[in-house]
Amino acid sequence: MKKLVTVILFLVSFPDLLMATHNRAGEITYSQISQFYYQATITTYTKTSSPADRPELTLYWGDGDSTVLARASIEDDFGGPGSDIRKNTYIGFHTYPGPSVYKMYFEDPNRNGGVINIPNSIDIPFYVETQLVISAFLGFNNSPVLLQPPIDDGTIGQPFIHNANAFDPDGDSLSYQLIFCKGSEGLPIPGYSYPIASNSFTLDAYTGDLVWDSPTSCGEFNVAFLIKEWRSGVLIGFVERDMQITIYCNNPNNNVPPLISAISDTCVTAGDFLSFDVTATDKNFNLISYMGFDGYAGIDTAWTHPGWIISYNSPTSFINTIGYYGLSDPAYRFSNDNDYIIAPAAPQRMDSVSLLYEELVRVFLC
Repeated sequence: MKKLVTVILFLVSFPDLLMATHNRAGEITYSQISQFYYQATITTYTKTSSPADRPELTLYWGDGDSTVLARASIEDDFGGPGSDIRKNTYIGFHTYPGPSVYKMYFEDPNRNGGVINIPNSIDIPFYVETQLVISAFLGFNNSPVLLQPPIDDGTIGQPFIHNANAFDPDGDSLSYQLIFCKGSEGLPIPGYSYPIASNSFTLDAYTGDLVWDSPTSCGEFNVAFLIKEWRSGVLIGFVERDMQITIYCNNPNNNVPPLISAISDTCVTAGDFLSFDVTATDKNFNLISYMGFDGYAGIDTAWTHPGWIISYNSPTSFINTIGYYGLSDPAYRFSNDNDYIIAPAAPQRMDSVSLLYEELVRVFLC
């Protein structure tokens, strides 16, 4: 009888191993292919070391139909070697029955364990949704594109700034709204709270800057927000992003983020060439990595100091685009080494804190 009980307990417990503790962050985006035919993309960031893995996810389209999406791509060590972060992409296609407002969503058990501001996070499902509006009066529409990944790092006692670097391929206006993270059936997670700050925790509705000034404790935290899409003053949909922030306790040499010299927003005539300098200083005299993101040139990186020149041809058909330029200081001096070491932007060691400062630059057609 004792052997039988052992077998039963094992069979009951095993599914929990498969389900639990792996979802860190994610979102759903879409593009319109024809009148009612759409492509949707689920992007998730999960814990690589977890026994749970998802070769497939179910996407609910919002019209009573759902599709099991096979994973289209996988990228381990997304935050750098040893980061324990896996990026997963799932792509599906669907024909809607006609004009209406639809809510795409997916729910997957569960979140990774130990998230500071989500009680018992290991038992809480991960949930995000995206609103799609199909209307003959609006014309074609694609969701905003989020160029900055929803995984970021900071350090205790230093201001943390994150921008999703969202742009709209149709030229629609965007705004941002902070919300509670969601769990089962898309409901706010019981006991959830925004991260505690020494001064404030805010999201700028216009620029999308998420500012945490400043973290008072270390660990992993999750926050969620909406990127709302507006056309002629009318709300035409949103993307919900649930992101994870890791705050490190150990900050060697009291490292602080570098500071970018002020850059003015600018307008260009369609087809013109745009070039401007980006310069910055670092209080700790660390080597600075300059990174640029935009919806047309993609991601560009350069290991250089003291400046980096941004150059690209202006768009010819879109109303506006947003260029996002950030920099981090991933090189620093350890107590047992007199030389700087260059590491990826994501720390490889717990005593390696790479701090990011972000500057949002708007480039639009005159």
